[in-house]
Amino acid sequence: MIDLAAKLDDLSDEQRMLRDAGADFFAAEEEGRRLRDWRGRAPGYDRARWREMAALGWLGLCLPEAYGGSGCSLAQASLLLEQCGRALAPEPLIAGALMPGWALLHGDNEALRARWLPALARGEQTLALAWQEREHDQTTRPESLRATPRDGGFVLDGAKRFVAAADAAGAFIVSALAPQGPVLLLVEAGQPGLALESRARVDGGFWGELQFKGVEVSAAQLVAGAAQADAVLQRALDLARIAAAAELLGVMWRALDGSVQYIAVREQFGRPVGSFQALQHRAANLLIQVELTHAVVAQSAALADAEGVDASRLAAAASQAKARASAAALEVTKGCIQLHGGIGYTDECAIGLYLKKAM
Repeated sequence: MIDLAAKLDDLSDEQRMLRDAGADFFAAEEEGRRLRDWRGRAPGYDRARWREMAALGWLGLCLPEAYGGSGCSLAQASLLLEQCGRALAPEPLIAGALMPGWALLHGDNEALRARWLPALARGEQTLALAWQEREHDQTTRPESLRATPRDGGFVLDGAKRFVAAADAAGAFIVSALAPQGPVLLLVEAGQPGLALESRARVDGGFWGELQFKGVEVSAAQLVAGAAQADAVLQRALDLARIAAAAELLGVMWRALDGSVQYIAVREQFGRPVGSFQALQHRAANLLIQVELTHAVVAQSAALADAEGVDASRLAAAASQAKARASAAALEVTKGCIQLHGGIGYTDECAIGLYLKKAM
């Protein structure tokens, strides 16, 4: 049998402490219970639990200390995100904190950073990044949402789709097309002309669809102008892709670990099915996918943390991590359902939750 606990641990003391803090935080939870509890219920996660994560410094994990953050690297944050994936945590740590935080941090509006980032780190405000407009399209240049200049500010008309963590967001960082080019703007929730509609995801969470009809935004809400808006947005997305790959790594690790434990005790023909060579080979092949993903995520996160890394190298690393983790997570979780046999296809069995999370 495969001993997943025997994986080489070459972490520093600081990294190990962060990883263990995440593991301890989720240790008392029944597998998949909170994910089940919040399926189909807006906003899709427990806000009290969100505040607990803020108190631990997780919401501002990658923000500088000057803005109330912990100043951690992406490599360090990846260790915590892996634990979130293992626990099937419904809290949108990436979409509701890290990703919009990166967009605001790398923009050129210090007043907005000073107002929103400390509140984000304390859990007093949740932000969401609204950038997608079409299905099956990762293009960052906005087309549907238009920003028309008026009285020194902008008037927004159009729509954004697939906005994660939208239901509880106090504000949205949106990309819009102005006459001079793409811009990033911060639009507070509840503004006149802004409507939010929620769409259910396969894992029980939600996407948001935003409709803008004559939404007025002042010049003070400009996160990044046309000169650098595209670069700021692309950097935030690339960092978030690596972060999401780390979370997927945790999802597939826990799914495989639980499956190996299951076949070790499930008996057929008077012996554990895990003793059959065919199942051992299947589990070994899935382990290879997990280990390859681990290597790619670690390499990509290290490159993202390197000083002076250029945008093209970061984009390549993010794409590599995203492609590897997305494909491997689906392969591993589907394989784990097969290892569980007929019981794996029932909703009562937790293994199916890992596949839905990966999807």
